[in-house]
Amino acid sequence: MRISAAAIAIAMLVTTACAGGGGSSSTGTNTGTSPTGLTLTAQAGDAQITFTFNAITGATAYTLYYGTSSGVTPANGTAVPMVASPFALPGLSNGTRYYAVATYTDAQGESAPTTQVSAVPQAAATGSPYDPTWANVAPTSTIQHPYNSGQTAAQNGTALKTAMLALTAGQKLEIAAGTYQYSSNFTLNLQGTAAAPIWICPAPGTAVVIHMNTTGQNILNIGSGSQTRYLCMRGLEFTGGSHGLRFYDCTQVWLDQCEIHGTGDAGISTNTVDTSYLYITRNEIHDTDGTGEGMYLGANNGAVKMSNSIIALNHVYDTNASTVLQGDGIELKQGSFGNLIAENHVHDTKYPCILVYGTSGAAQNIVERNVCYRSGDNAMQIQGECIVRNNLVISATGSAFASQVHQGNPTNLQVVHNTFVNSGTAARLSSWSGASNMVFANNACYSSGTALNIVGGNTGITFAGNVCFGTVTGTTTGFVAGTGLSDFTSMSFDASNRNAIPSSGSPLLGAASTTHATPKDIEGTNRVAPHDTGCYEG
Repeated sequence: MRISAAAIAIAMLVTTACAGGGGSSSTGTNTGTSPTGLTLTAQAGDAQITFTFNAITGATAYTLYYGTSSGVTPANGTAVPMVASPFALPGLSNGTRYYAVATYTDAQGESAPTTQVSAVPQAAATGSPYDPTWANVAPTSTIQHPYNSGQTAAQNGTALKTAMLALTAGQKLEIAAGTYQYSSNFTLNLQGTAAAPIWICPAPGTAVVIHMNTTGQNILNIGSGSQTRYLCMRGLEFTGGSHGLRFYDCTQVWLDQCEIHGTGDAGISTNTVDTSYLYITRNEIHDTDGTGEGMYLGANNGAVKMSNSIIALNHVYDTNASTVLQGDGIELKQGSFGNLIAENHVHDTKYPCILVYGTSGAAQNIVERNVCYRSGDNAMQIQGECIVRNNLVISATGSAFASQVHQGNPTNLQVVHNTFVNSGTAARLSSWSGASNMVFANNACYSSGTALNIVGGNTGITFAGNVCFGTVTGTTTGFVAGTGLSDFTSMSFDASNRNAIPSSGSPLLGAASTTHATPKDIEGTNRVAPHDTGCYEG
């Protein structure tokens, strides 16, 4: 950053938003001005900090003094002459905060030092399309929360709860390793801003477990009573309780890299108050009980809606215990709209791995690049008003893919470039006839029974570029025949083998409709003409 001699000095601080974060870096500000008019600016980069200073009339030299502890002075800092502004100091350790002051020398000698500035070098952030726009904002202060080994897990839980509830905009809470236990309601209502989010995470390199030791309470309620916004919770383990995390009045809340397991009900719920702009990313959710959903998003018949949110890169599994009543992996209810469900790994569920209802005429949801297998029901079930593309779906008691009336009629549904494999039925489309904007194209449907079953007519449905192995009912156009699972590199009906890349000479190669081709495949590989059918571009 370049400033004039008269400008206010701003120190750009670069740091990860929370310990163990998702590869993001951030910026913030402070000032560094000396009583004699010298200003110093620090801007962090990859393994270096660039310092900018203003020219002082009569000065013959400028000196930087730096160290890794606050309180740097010319007496205790490492001295480095700055020959020109800007001045880059290389060879620094990423993730370490460096503190610095500067002086100038003229005919009267060395000046007083500037106010201390600081910065944290950080490897260049790669960023993620699934993270919020404020992911790169640095905390304004960091609070270290200790674990008292002389107290019980419950006493430590009480202390942590107090610390969490006291957080204000811009603060980051780093929690010391340990198990923090609760047996009564824990509700978290926090208000950050886009310029100053709130961060809650473990201290670097530590494990933090939040345990609710009664099934009568959810582990954590967020936004109950007042809106919670601009909050990131990252890298925490949640276990016990009834529901795991229940989001109430929430917007711009980010749950990242957490583990939720051993719950008495759903892992994550947003079914009490409308939510928007939630980011549920890179979490591990497993071993639920009760209704047993990994994620229960929105409520029946549009009574509560989730909108404009991202559910991505999560691993959801083992929601199929004998005591579980339903056990969907990710369930998005009727009326919820504008959401993206992407790159999730969902398997061994009792109900569908991914179940998405319609939007009631609002913006379509998108379901893409997910891997789903071994469901006690349909593996993927989508009612309507959704784009379904580049998914790999294998092994279900019902159909690998199913679409049917479910609190609304199928409509505005485009199912493109997916691979559906199942020993029973690969894909079943019910009540699509006569609906608006219905497309089933470039899908690989493989079954030792029924590859594609169209129920209730096919009027107005676009079929193109599909490859089917097994019986096809309801259409005689829009597909060519496959030869068997040998059309894939390594595939089995029970999902023990899941390499769906087309094999050499496969009828999947070049069989797709160019009109309906997606730009990329399930792994982000560019598709090139002639396009291949299924989720992989071979």
